[in-house]
Amino acid sequence: MTKGEAVDYVKVCSTFGPGFFYIPGSDTCLKIGGEIRADYRVFGGDSGYRISPTRVALTSAGFDRNDDRSAFNTQARIWFDARTQTEWGLLRSYFQINADSHPISHQGRDSVYNGNTFSIDKAFIQFGGLTAGYAHSFFGFYDNDYGDTIWAPYYAESSTANLLAYTAQFDGGFRATLSIEDGRDHRVNNPYGTAYTSVIIGGAEDVTIGSLQGGQQVPDIVAQLRYDQDWGALAVQGALHQNRTGSTWTVSSGGDTQDIPLASYNKWGYAIGATALIKLPFVDGGHFIVEGQYANGATEYLGANNTFFGTAPADLYLSSLFGSGSYDTGKGWSIVAELGGNITPVLNANLVGSYIGMKSDNWLGFVDYQIKEYTIAGNLTYTITKGLTAAAEVAYTHGEWDYSAPGAKYSPSASAWQGGIRLKRTF
Repeated sequence: MTKGEAVDYVKVCSTFGPGFFYIPGSDTCLKIGGEIRADYRVFGGDSGYRISPTRVALTSAGFDRNDDRSAFNTQARIWFDARTQTEWGLLRSYFQINADSHPISHQGRDSVYNGNTFSIDKAFIQFGGLTAGYAHSFFGFYDNDYGDTIWAPYYAESSTANLLAYTAQFDGGFRATLSIEDGRDHRVNNPYGTAYTSVIIGGAEDVTIGSLQGGQQVPDIVAQLRYDQDWGALAVQGALHQNRTGSTWTVSSGGDTQDIPLASYNKWGYAIGATALIKLPFVDGGHFIVEGQYANGATEYLGANNTFFGTAPADLYLSSLFGSGSYDTGKGWSIVAELGGNITPVLNANLVGSYIGMKSDNWLGFVDYQIKEYTIAGNLTYTITKGLTAAAEVAYTHGEWDYSAPGAKYSPSASAWQGGIRLKRTF
């Protein structure tokens, strides 16, 4: 280096809060953060692994020696948050990737045996009111802003979707968002257990059924109106979701596969919901939030894919196998409520309760199917030192199903609980 040569040093950027620094040679501020999560869990009740309600109804079987009763996983997260203040407003890009050593679903089911997985959690661009990329759906805000269970399921919109959205800010705390979202990220398909399908389709073994949905033609349209004040927030939201049949329906049984031609069908499903947040000023970080929604032909917005026992009516199903066939849509409602806050400066507590109810009528022309499920969960998080926490959670889930057909009725139920601890280092 010669005398007088300029040197770029990393400089702190205080404009956007702690942790940001200027990328040398630019006016862009960058924050790099991450987490390591070490999870240790146990399961009990009717199944510690995952139970099909049809299996309970037809064989009266609970868990067996093939079901996991404990499960461990370590997850690493890293994120990059780059921001530049422009004459047109804030330009921001955000990227987060997660890596799991042995991923586990909320039921305790191993997603991958003896293998690691990497997944994109978020990847989006924001410019003024525009959001483009892979971001949380703009239907509701409970899951994105709160959702403070550790593993326990709750029933609300929780999907990350490819989207293009614009948010307009108004005086008085109002803001409105219109979002175009990939409908393939909001589908619910193949809801019926193998055992029950086998009974309906001639008692065959190992029956699997494909999705009726065809290729996407029109993306989902999501809108939200939100009102924020010092005391909390209110929001109402809605979504439109296209259900469109494909050319064939694939049914496999005993190793044989048959493609059944489908009649052309196109119907818009919808979901509507509301959220209310009340901040509790007498507790640090104290809050009570409730979010509820109703859907017809768009059950993913209910949190249908989050059900503990893994069953939910599909958005689109056959309501008749006769003639050219006819179709209908699954429907239902869900609600989630959370009460939480910091008991002491180093001890946080949350209590979450959630319920979902869904149904499909005349599946295959003669089967009525209903599901009801609720979960209650409580957790405590203790801050050992800055950046290091230890958390414990206990949750109970109960599910009920009702399969009704001429001359046959199955009404199984199942309950399960899970508990565990998480050590988390944030940096």
